[in-house]
Amino acid sequence: MKFKKVLSTLAFLIMSSSIAAADSQIISLSLDDSITLALNNNRSIEQSNELKENAKWILSRMRRLTGPTLSWTAGANRIGGEDYVNRRKSSSINYNYSFDNNLRLNFPLYTGGRNENNIDAAKSGLTQAELNLENTKQQIKLQTITAYFDILHYRDLMNTRQEAVNILAEHLNQTETKLKIGVVARADVLASKVQLANAQQNFITAQNNYENSIATLDNLIGLSMDTIIETTDDLHYQKYDLDLNNCIEIALKNRPDFLAATEAVKQAISNQKVTKANKKPQVNATFSKTFNGERIFDDDHNENWSAGLSITWNVFDNNVTNAQINESQATINRLKSIELQTKESIELDVRKNFNTLFAAEKNILTTAIAVTQAEEDFNIAKIKYNEGVGTNLEVMDAQEKLTEAKTNYYTALYNYNVSKANLDRSIGL
Repeated sequence: MKFKKVLSTLAFLIMSSSIAAADSQIISLSLDDSITLALNNNRSIEQSNELKENAKWILSRMRRLTGPTLSWTAGANRIGGEDYVNRRKSSSINYNYSFDNNLRLNFPLYTGGRNENNIDAAKSGLTQAELNLENTKQQIKLQTITAYFDILHYRDLMNTRQEAVNILAEHLNQTETKLKIGVVARADVLASKVQLANAQQNFITAQNNYENSIATLDNLIGLSMDTIIETTDDLHYQKYDLDLNNCIEIALKNRPDFLAATEAVKQAISNQKVTKANKKPQVNATFSKTFNGERIFDDDHNENWSAGLSITWNVFDNNVTNAQINESQATINRLKSIELQTKESIELDVRKNFNTLFAAEKNILTTAIAVTQAEEDFNIAKIKYNEGVGTNLEVMDAQEKLTEAKTNYYTALYNYNVSKANLDRSIGL
């Protein structure tokens, strides 16, 4: 009685979850569709794109520093004092207030390379931001491909486990029929029930993994978490034509993280040149005009102007600039080391993914053969059992090996496709 109550409660919960699933949005997606949605909606890509926009405006600011600047300084004051009183006696104008205005035009003629190298550093910064954006896109693309393949993998495993449940349920019916006519022992029925219960548990686990993989893809491509994705692609085998040396060569030309590491070195060198410019004179062309009086912009204002060159030279700074140059050199050396480390990591990454890919390729052939053999063995065991010359244990053992062989095959196919995606990512495609 208690057992029946548990079963009815479980059935109600399953029915409730089915009704909830019916209310969810269902969408059919190919792998390419999923990638497009991820590239358009993913938050990490959005943030990397804003960093690129920030770098563009930094470059714009550095370029603007090479042009003229115009400033206006104004002051409004009430004036008084002994000097003012004396001057007031000799003047026909009564000054109680003073308004001062100064216009100053400045144009940099020579900065010792500061402006030019600031622009070069900003260009390298923009290039790094663009490469980091591309790197983020490639990483999100890989995550999306892997998540899509996860769905395909768990779907195949779920179908395999469902097939096992169906086979064992049919076998249990046959065994119960044989028990009724006294051909088999009750222990065979009990063993078949246990095997069926284990298969059902494996199916539920595979179904849960399948649903979780759909939620993961929903999150990556910017869909609601309760969206049900129906995949339109399948896992398949496609020969990979590139050899290891080609892959490494392509990676060092294409990998955005390696190219960004190279640009970081260039930027550091430009920044060091900016620091060295502090040792050189700074020359500006200047023009200024001043007018002041009792009222703002009136005829009573006094006017004067000046035009010429302004030279600033930091002759001695107690070796502060030299210390900054040495500091920047240490930064350059560190970034060069990071560049080499990135290069070595890429070569290792490519090599490992290449080896994993071809190991998975071999496993596809091996497991495919194993599936054929396991199907033949299971069919023989089932026929022998039906004819009364085989045992229940032989049938269940053959069924278990068939499920295992199919699981291994789909896993090998999944590993090959994921390894191929990882290899493509490691060479920057």
